[in-house]
Amino acid sequence: MLPLFAVGATIVVEERWHDLPWSAEPHRVVTSSADELVTWMPAGAVAVRASNRGLPGTEHLSREQRKLAALADRRVQPIETRETPNKLYWWRSGRWSRVNLGWHPDTGDFMGWYVNFEQPVAATSTGIWGKDLVLDLLIAPDGTASPKDEADFDEAIDRGIVPGELRGTFADETDRVLAELAEKSGPFAPASVSFRPDPDWSHPLLPASHAITGVFWHPLSAADVEH
Repeated sequence: MLPLFAVGATIVVEERWHDLPWSAEPHRVVTSSADELVTWMPAGAVAVRASNRGLPGTEHLSREQRKLAALADRRVQPIETRETPNKLYWWRSGRWSRVNLGWHPDTGDFMGWYVNFEQPVAATSTGIWGKDLVLDLLIAPDGTASPKDEADFDEAIDRGIVPGELRGTFADETDRVLAELAEKSGPFAPASVSFRPDPDWSHPLLPASHAITGVFWHPLSAADVEH
């Protein structure tokens, strides 16, 4: 069961990894029920993420290698990012995926769906939290689906970063997502693709607690001292 939020409210969508803060994004609530949560984050919104970019020993690593290294050794620092494109997010209670819809920030053209496979979200005092678990699925506007980061997911399992049981869990979740795609239901319904945000909504902002200098990120400093 998902927590309930007022339509139009700003919530913080967090990621946490081994009790460490991993990301914080400001989202505007579109719809909210015990079974389904839909949020909006426009291009240009400022989020904060844990990253090992620029840290000693990471200079020679590709982006994919850096991501796995960060998950493995948890040696990271918070960085600010400006989000793009315009995105609509769908969570369903108990589901192991989040479905994102994207629109080009300049033209407004629909860019397709991006499915993150992740642990089911839980409530916090400021919104929700979960964790992306490496594997993704790209779905083009014409409905063509392509797995993403399969090799990284296999490596994460082989290295013990994520449990091997997730292979079966995510295979089942993929079947559920593709069935919804075929039915054009939920995030794949025409009404979802034609969504437009309330024109009176301003850019959502992170609260001071989750901004780059906020208390949410203090555990990373303690973890860095331990390293």
